Amino acid sequence: MLIDRYINRAQLHAFVVVFVSLAGLYFVFDAFTNMEEFITHAAETGSLSRILATYYGCRLIWFFDATSPVITLASGMFALSWLERHNELTALLAAGVSRWRIARPVIMFAAGVSLLAAANRELVLPQIRAAFARNAQDLDGRTLQPFDSRYDHRTDILFRGRGARAAGMQIEAPSLLMPPALGDFGPQITATEATWRPAIGGRPAGYLLSGVREPADIDQLPAMERGGTPVVLTPSSADWLAPGQCFVASDVTFEQMIGSENWSQYSSTLDLVAAMSNPSLGLTADIPLRVHARFTAVALDLALLLLGIPLVLGPTRRGVFAAVGATVGMTVIFFMVVLGSHSLTQQDVLSPSLGAWMPLLVLGPLASWAAEPMWR
Repeated sequence: MLIDRYINRAQLHAFVVVFVSLAGLYFVFDAFTNMEEFITHAAETGSLSRILATYYGCRLIWFFDATSPVITLASGMFALSWLERHNELTALLAAGVSRWRIARPVIMFAAGVSLLAAANRELVLPQIRAAFARNAQDLDGRTLQPFDSRYDHRTDILFRGRGARAAGMQIEAPSLLMPPALGDFGPQITATEATWRPAIGGRPAGYLLSGVREPADIDQLPAMERGGTPVVLTPSSADWLAPGQCFVASDVTFEQMIGSENWSQYSSTLDLVAAMSNPSLGLTADIPLRVHARFTAVALDLALLLLGIPLVLGPTRRGVFAAVGATVGMTVIFFMVVLGSHSLTQQDVLSPSLGAWMPLLVLGPLASWAAEPMWR
């Protein structure tokens, strides 16, 4: 237990120092680059410190999720190299302490950080993902962002627009191209703006179109259905609609409609699984790949650590700088395998399940083989 506390204390100290240093370097550079935008926004809200705290507080959580595997490896290598540099490793081995016993606290620490990162992905990031959709140039979400046309695959309606604003979840100047099966109103519905509305009560989720210009007689037209399900509601069929409005039912949320990667990257696994069964989205391999990758994340984090530990703790003794260089090279190869496998999936060369599990199938046995001398 004394060895565990000694090594874990050194590793925790290294983890905090490396994390704070890297995060501080990134945030200082980013804040310096975007300070003009922060000051301009502070003039409207009245508190620069609160803006910076909110903006970078959320990104600190994101930074932990993005860097925790590499920082955990670096801190573990530091703790073991510290033993080596002060000849404490030699003393422990001479006293009959096995290499596995020395590495155990480092592995347990890494497992704890990896599980904490997994909990962060499932519980914390989904709650604050809306903050990641706004950069320093769009802190209030009012800037008009580009909007690419997107289909609702359940209704076959093509959503088009001049742009989108995150604030209010609005599409500017929407123009909805209607399929032949829903062409009773004409080839398209145009309006001034479309606002996303979640399902509430008996009303479905969808987009409230205000200032409808086409068709001009929208107030007198009946509701439009497909397969017995209402698709377009009009003031004559829904008393909660004002004149010049209509409601287009859709299960494609605003985040999904504007093509934001935040909803998939920072959604919980349950939300991703629900999205896979949503017929409106017409998902590519990206979402199933993310779901499978969530289940391999902890094992891959440990595989990365087990590939690095033998470079310091193995029978072949290396200098500190040689071990650091070998670790950097090994880490680059590790992420090349992971990213390469994911890239092949996105290009439809591999299935999503195989693309997510392939890195573990390759790197897992390799990590076990590399760490084998420590079990002796």
